[in-house]
Amino acid sequence: METNFLIKYMNDRVMHFTKKMIDPGPVITISRECGCSGGAFAEKLTESINKRVNDPAKNWKWVSKEILNLASKELKINPDQIKSLLNLEEKTLLDKMVFSFANKYYVNDAKIRIVIQEVIRNIAIRGNAVIVGRGSEALTLDIPRSLHVRLYAPLSWKTAVISERGNISHEEAKKIVIQVDKQRAKFRDAYLHKNKDIIANDIEFNCAKFSQEEMVSVILNIAELKSLI
Repeated sequence: METNFLIKYMNDRVMHFTKKMIDPGPVITISRECGCSGGAFAEKLTESINKRVNDPAKNWKWVSKEILNLASKELKINPDQIKSLLNLEEKTLLDKMVFSFANKYYVNDAKIRIVIQEVIRNIAIRGNAVIVGRGSEALTLDIPRSLHVRLYAPLSWKTAVISERGNISHEEAKKIVIQVDKQRAKFRDAYLHKNKDIIANDIEFNCAKFSQEEMVSVILNIAELKSLI
């Protein structure tokens, strides 16, 4: 499935320039805090949308890790190297030198962000897509037929989820949650630039209080009201 998606993306990418001028979208973005299971939620949402649309020609897809895979093809580097470079902690000069010697050539953070931005924009403009993370909400705010969803939860709830999922202590899980949330916020803010006061999300759900089924039901109704589906 992922291979077909990659091929379709590479074959169709030039067509987004025409569609951009006509009717971009529809697209739904999902930003999530650590432990809020963005991928599982996106899969459930996409399946529910396709059942309601009931037209194979208008089927929606959801993407997450595919974004990094597409970016890696553009940059000709391994997706794991992109993840390493986008670990938004401060890198020392030595870190960068070691990485450059260990790879065919060095690609800096700015170049990676530009390519990821292009990948996300192309997917969003083609439409019928649910995009998970990667700052997608900030990159698609100008698309009229879009809906931006954020999943959050109290720190204690997220810590319990990560602790159980990884079979690790609560203390270790808490550190992971704080660090991941910090990195995701930095990545998003890098795309918002000076407009960090913009409210990028249309709907926010507390995952500690709403089930995935309840959240999907609400989003489907709103998507219909906004003529996204």
